[in-house]
Amino acid sequence: MIRKILNKTNKIVTELIEAKTLRQLQEELIQINLYVNVEDLISLILLTSITLFTISLLLFAYLKINLLLSLIILILPAFLMTSYVIHKKQTRAEQIEIDLIDYLRQVSSLLNVGLGIETSFDELSKTNKGYLNDEIKHALIEMSFSKTFNEAFTDMANRNQSDNLKYAVQIIIHSKESGGNLSEILEQIASDLNDNQTLKKERKASVTMSVMFLIISSVIATPFSFAMIRLYSDFLSTFGRSNPLTSIIPITSIGYMLIHAVLVSILIAIVMYSDYKKSIRYMMIILPSSIIVYYISQTIFKTVLGVS
Repeated sequence: MIRKILNKTNKIVTELIEAKTLRQLQEELIQINLYVNVEDLISLILLTSITLFTISLLLFAYLKINLLLSLIILILPAFLMTSYVIHKKQTRAEQIEIDLIDYLRQVSSLLNVGLGIETSFDELSKTNKGYLNDEIKHALIEMSFSKTFNEAFTDMANRNQSDNLKYAVQIIIHSKESGGNLSEILEQIASDLNDNQTLKKERKASVTMSVMFLIISSVIATPFSFAMIRLYSDFLSTFGRSNPLTSIIPITSIGYMLIHAVLVSILIAIVMYSDYKKSIRYMMIILPSSIIVYYISQTIFKTVLGVS
């Protein structure tokens, strides 16, 4: 039954999205070791969103839940899945940069004993593991067909979100063509990358307390404050002192929390990594958490104060 529904939804997906785009999405899923059919995944997200949205509308009619929450629930599955994929890609790039240091040093050692650059990569690919080694194997397979070393490794660098990998590949290609001492150059690159990784760790350690303060303010303090503002307006209305802004307080509160969570996530990413793109990993936590705290706070204090 579920398979039939997915197949019908898959036909709609293939009609709406170009085949080239679907292939690119499928390649990205394979890169992060998520071996699912991309059409099935998109269809499942759509069906889940529609189902949750329908349930939330029924709850809205029965329990008088804010309609804005239903709209958030509608886009939540797509947002979470997109955030997960981006997070996995960023984690993959970070792991590649960590593995790159040891890989370059091993290649340098093999060059010192007389092996060629291509043979060195081939020997290491047989014993090493990890994302970087998978990419090296991919490049070597392409070389066994028609691509040259320069073409295969340039493509490898371009399809991965790692500036260090691109830098290392460019240096290897230029040194290989110019006839420089590649072994010493690789050792120097590894040393520079290792120093860079050490500086990143020290910077993250130095700003940890500031980051924790930002997370607490966004996940706890801000939602709690807006929940109390909403509760205060409801409490006054029980004494006949209605607030004309009561109807828009929920919308403005959630809107402000969403904006605040996004800005805090971007700020944390810039402070810790100097890369705003990595803010998505914090949005995955801060956005849902702040909304949950907002509604839980309202529920608890309404129960305590007896406000309906």
